[in-house]
Amino acid sequence: MIVGVTYRGTLVDPEDTIRRFLGGDAGAFDELVRQWETKVYNLAWRFLGNREDAADVAQETFLSIFQSLRKLREPKSFRTWLYRIALNHCRARYRARSHDLSLDALETPEGDDDERPVAAPQTRDAEDRVVTADLVRKALYGLSEDHRTAIILKEYVGLTLEEVAAVMQCPLSTAKSRLYHGLRGVQRNLRRLL
Repeated sequence: MIVGVTYRGTLVDPEDTIRRFLGGDAGAFDELVRQWETKVYNLAWRFLGNREDAADVAQETFLSIFQSLRKLREPKSFRTWLYRIALNHCRARYRARSHDLSLDALETPEGDDDERPVAAPQTRDAEDRVVTADLVRKALYGLSEDHRTAIILKEYVGLTLEEVAAVMQCPLSTAKSRLYHGLRGVQRNLRRLL
């Protein structure tokens, strides 16, 4: 069972929340949004590199979820279903704006998956970490969409390889290959950037 965390920090089973929504509890959907909005936003930000686009994608994702939640056959697969919908919106936004994307324009997120804001660098080590993160981000954006997606889902979102395969709708072996070749591509791109 996958458990989400509400904005108050209490653990909530998304399956129970989905059942309540399907049973007519209008407030249950608001709970789902609170449980997952930061995770969806962070996926979108990692994929798109732009706060405004990430916020728009998060909103579009939850609108899609609201419109199609009744079609979800297996509430226990909500997490991968949610990320698949978010990823589809990310891809559509990325393709629509790909001509505008500049690696120099990539932003730093306001928070990570734990909803903590990124602190301003206080020391030389912290500054080095920010520079390193920026280089890794640029190396990541130099990959193909499939390789970048596999890395984002596995390394930043924290999905298992099986979940990555489910979200990307590919065999497990393909997900492993995309992750492996994506990580090799990041290394190659980092060498070019340095």
